[in-house]
Amino acid sequence: MPTLFAVYNLKANQQTEEYDSYLTNTKIPGIRGAPWCTEFTTWKIDKVLAPAVSEPEGELPSQPPYMYVAKIEVSDLDAMVSFLGTDAGKEFVQSWSVYIDPTAIFTLGHAV
Repeated sequence: MPTLFAVYNLKANQQTEEYDSYLTNTKIPGIRGAPWCTEFTTWKIDKVLAPAVSEPEGELPSQPPYMYVAKIEVSDLDAMVSFLGTDAGKEFVQSWSVYIDPTAIFTLGHAV
């Protein structure tokens, strides 16, 4: 089962409260309701805690480099990609793009 991760920040002029409302009212139910989605969770990153290595280089960033990480488990990646190519899929991505910084990335990974 493919696992996708979205790693992203909000655009500079977006309020987190407004995005959080969109996320809980539109994005989460929309993706969870898709027939190809088996799990969808999003984490909001609160702060940088500590270095993740024993010998860090440089200073810790004052703000986390990313604000959100979403994990999407899909049963059929081809069905998801096909959906994104439809008018409904394009509208869904456009609604998300209003809030999201253009440097956002999707990654495909697996457990190790």
